[in-house]
Order: sequence, then structure tokens, then C-alpha cells
Amino acid sequence: MPRPHVFISIALLALAIALLSLPLFGHEGHGKGDVAPFDLDTPRKVSPETAAHIGLQTAEIDFGGVEDIIRLTGIVRPVPEQVHSVASRVDGTVLSIAVQVGDVVQKGDLLVEIESPQLARSIYELRTLETESFSLHSTLARARSRIDELAVELNTAQQHASIAQAEYDRLENSEGAVAVNVLSKKQAEAVEAQGRARLTEIELSLAREQLELVTRQAQSMDRSREALEQVIATMKNTYRNRGKVGAASADTASSVASSREDEQPDRASLARFHSPISGVVIARDVMSGQGVDAGESLLTIAQYSRVQVEGELPESLVHRAGDLKGKQVRIRRVTEPGADPIATGTVRFVVPVIDPIKRTTHVIIEADNPVGSLRDGLYVDLVVVLRAETSTVVVPASAVVIDGPMHFVFVKDGEFFKKQDINPGARDDKVIEVKKGLLPGDVVVVQGAYSLTQLRPTAVIASSEEDSGK
Repeated sequence: MPRPHVFISIALLALAIALLSLPLFGHEGHGKGDVAPFDLDTPRKVSPETAAHIGLQTAEIDFGGVEDIIRLTGIVRPVPEQVHSVASRVDGTVLSIAVQVGDVVQKGDLLVEIESPQLARSIYELRTLETESFSLHSTLARARSRIDELAVELNTAQQHASIAQAEYDRLENSEGAVAVNVLSKKQAEAVEAQGRARLTEIELSLAREQLELVTRQAQSMDRSREALEQVIATMKNTYRNRGKVGAASADTASSVASSREDEQPDRASLARFHSPISGVVIARDVMSGQGVDAGESLLTIAQYSRVQVEGELPESLVHRAGDLKGKQVRIRRVTEPGADPIATGTVRFVVPVIDPIKRTTHVIIEADNPVGSLRDGLYVDLVVVLRAETSTVVVPASAVVIDGPMHFVFVKDGEFFKKQDINPGARDDKVIEVKKGLLPGDVVVVQGAYSLTQLRPTAVIASSEEDSGK
């Protein structure tokens, strides 16, 4: 390459380097106040709109108690005594079903009607037994009357025999004043009177034996009739309670439905089934026109105003838990671990058997469920309170942000929020003990602390520079 061309190339290269360096020199000295986009140590200033958007809330910390707790998981189940299966008590055909799955029913409401030839046969047998029982009781009445008659006849016969015997004895002692033929006749009359009295006594004894036999037969038939009546009443689901349950409007609706049902003609083969409890229909196993057998399930009704939670206590915590019966339990949804409890309950029973596979034991917890937050099958987090600890400086658990080994909170200082490292101690599901870093009276962020870590702190620096310039 000729020498002039080399010089030209070097000049062009130097010019290109100079042009590329201009932006760098042009920005030198600017942005000295900038910080890293998410520098946690820089104070933050939050506008009211941002605070509302992230749900920012603050609270003044103070002394409080930290509880000794055990955290468990569990699943919600209905109380076994509050789940009822409405089963058919007869063989027959479903005529009508008055409810659907999800319907709320009151105790005593009509649920299902079934046409049953078996029920009709049982009623026919009952009528036959009633007729036979009436006949037996009539026989009993006649037998008792006959016994009374025989008792009177026996008494009369015995008196006649006594008189005849006395007359014979008097004539016999007259020392020949009475002819022999007359004495013989009086003796015959006395013997005949004694014979009639004896025969009447035997007949009365036999009548009493027959009365006892018929009485036993009548009692046995009465028991059979009563048993069949109970069977038929069970088949027809006659025994039900239409008492006041639930709200007044529900009572009115139930009473109206019951009166309409009573107005229907009573068919011997019709069995009506009513709700045994107030609750919700959770299963329907039959449809209209379907044939069913005695004992077959028709509907399932459950009451969820009080539920049972089955918790899992690990084998490693059994010794620490001790006697849990009666301990208070806070219940939260698994999906909302930091939220307020949706219910509270009490430990009713700890199963004394360890599951050989999971190495856990069941903790049975009962909880009121007035608004239905605890649904059947819901997985929940459980906090069992073992005992309360002494008072110390505490902050809500939601106020503490954990970043690796570091624990910190945001303390409000005027219009700014500053990061403050803390040394945590004991904790439960609600609060954390603060051994170092905070004092009572400090105002900290209790909701939205994590969102605060994601805000850029540059606005704070700009505001500080503007304030210093003014």
C-alpha cells in the first residue's frame, strides 16, 4: 500500500474513535445522585395513590405476648353426627323427588315419595291382625263374663250342698223319728248338691285356664300388631319433627308444605320420606320412576354449621404437643397463610395411633362455621396454641421482610420509609419478637412491606435535592 494511503487510513480511524467517544464525555458528571434501582438502604417516599395501590398500612409497635404454637395442616370434614343418608325403607318405585342437590331443607320437609306394594301388603296384614285382635278381645270379654257367672253358680251350689248336708245330718240324729226312706232321700239330695258344686268348681277352673290362654294369645297378637304398626310407620316415615327450626320464613314455608301434604289423599301403598335434620342436600342417588330396594340410599343431607377438621400431627412433635385436648386452634386457608384466621376451633381428640406410612397422628378439631367459610374437603393451615409467653417487644409477622439471613422492617420517618434491620426472636403465626432494632413507639409498615422493596428510590433523592436547593 502507498504511504499516502496509510496516513489517510490512520486519520480516518482516529476520527471514528473520536466520534464514538463524544457521548461518553458528554454525560460525564451527570447522575451523581442516582442509586441502584432497588437499593433497599435508601429511604422511600410513597405517594397516596401508590400507597393505596399496594395496600400500605402502618402501626405503632408495642409490648405484646408471643405464643408457643404448633403449625399443622388439615382438611375440613363434616361432623359425622350431622350427615344423614335418607334411605328407602321399602321396595318400590320413586314417584317424585321434591329437592335437588344444593337445596336447603328444614327438618321435617318432604323429600321423596315412593309407591310400594310391599307397604300395601304390610298394611293389609296389619288390618288382618287388627280384626283378629278385636275378635280375641271379644272372646276375652266373654270368657271373663263366663267366669263371673260360674263363680256365682259355684257359690250357690256350695250353699245348696251345705244346706242339704245339714238337713241330712239333722234327720239322721233324730233317733228313728224319721222313716228310713225319707232319710235315704235326704242323703241322695245332699250328695247330688255336693256333686253339682264340684262340677261347677271344675268348670270355673277350666274357664280360668282358657281365659289365661286367650289372654296370652291376645297379648302376643297385640305385640305383633304394635310391631307391624311401627314397621309401617317406619316405612312411611311417619315419625318426623316439624318443630320450629331456622328462620321464621323457613318455618312458614315448611308448615305450608306440610299442610299441603296432609291434604293429599292417604294411599296405603305410598311412603313419604322427610328430612331428618335441617341442612343442605349434598347428594341425590335416584331419579323419578326408578325402582329402589329397601335400604338403598336416596339422598344425603349434611349440616355444616359446625364442622370437624382432621389435622396431621407429625410423630416428631407428639412429645412437644403433650395433651392437646381443649387447646385453641386458629384456622386459615392454605392459599392465604398470612391472612386473618377464617375460624377458630378446639381440639376434641388426638388419635392414639401413628400412621405407619405418613408417621403422623390425627388431631380432631371441632369448629363453628356460621357463615360457611369452612367447606367440606378444604385444606387449611392450623395453629395450635400450646401456651402464652411473657410480654416483649413484638411486630406483626406481616411487617418483617426476610432477605436471606437478614430480617428487616420499614420504619416511617416523616414522609419517608427507612429500612431497619432487626434481630428476631420467638415467633408465632401473628407476631415476631424483636430482640434488637426497634423500640416501643416506632411506626412500622405492617401491610405492603414487600411491595415497598420493589419501589424505585430515585424519587427520594430528587426530592431531597429539591428541598436542599430551596
